[in-house]
Amino acid sequence: MKLLNRLFKPLKPEPEAPAAARVEQMVIPTKERPRPVRASVYREANIVYESGYTRRGIVLDHSDSGVRLRFPTNEGMPEIVTLHAKGVGLQGLARVVWQNGSEAGFELVGI
Repeated sequence: MKLLNRLFKPLKPEPEAPAAARVEQMVIPTKERPRPVRASVYREANIVYESGYTRRGIVLDHSDSGVRLRFPTNEGMPEIVTLHAKGVGLQGLARVVWQNGSEAGFELVGI
């Protein structure tokens, strides 16, 4: 029994913040940056790596500051690529912000 008590020690409860502080946290709104309005499209696009390797993808949506593309494969990408999406009027340098499987989000940095 002593061994079990040593292995499964009761956890100490964390001290709680005063009630007023908890209420302030709930009431004070956090400053969130609104997501830019994105236009949903389904147009062809290409990205070109610095090495010259080109990947073809589809623009799913875009805004003035970014674009989301879907590719046929789940390959990793370098941080900076050149985007060619003439069907939606976007072309220039883009930074990979996120990648999840075959989809990736790009921030337009040189358009």
